[in-house]
Amino acid sequence: MTQVMTQASSTPKVLAPGKGDRFQMLTHKMVVKIDRDATQNQWVMYEASDSLGNGAPLHTHPWEETFYMLSGELEVTIGRREVVAAAGASIHFPADIAHGFRVSSPEAKLLIILPGFADAFYREVGDRAIVLPDHLDEFLAVCDRHQVRIFNPA
Repeated sequence: MTQVMTQASSTPKVLAPGKGDRFQMLTHKMVVKIDRDATQNQWVMYEASDSLGNGAPLHTHPWEETFYMLSGELEVTIGRREVVAAAGASIHFPADIAHGFRVSSPEAKLLIILPGFADAFYREVGDRAIVLPDHLDEFLAVCDRHQVRIFNPA
């Protein structure tokens, strides 16, 4: 029997604290900690931070997403369930499950891990410098292109 092993990356990557490609996605300050090129487009990891009251409305998308809380707190909705996630908590959202969150502390910082192809959505929103509610129609068009459904956009 021949066993085939695949390796996601042929070059190790070490990124110092505070380093990484930075971009803004809506109100979220994003830092790319592991980019999709390092994992042969398998996954990407961001460090995201935001402030009190900001977050993401209830939405779905066709990819899985995992949060790991570094500091602060989020009020998270997963389907009809509501939880508070504090530093050290991890949250996994399966593909196509409705979820949203709101920062409930002065600031929150978390790691977001998702498939490499999903990076295109985050980058497109960031590249267009979309600000809500001013650019709602543009944001919804980007969401539509990436199969992201927003519930009750406002």
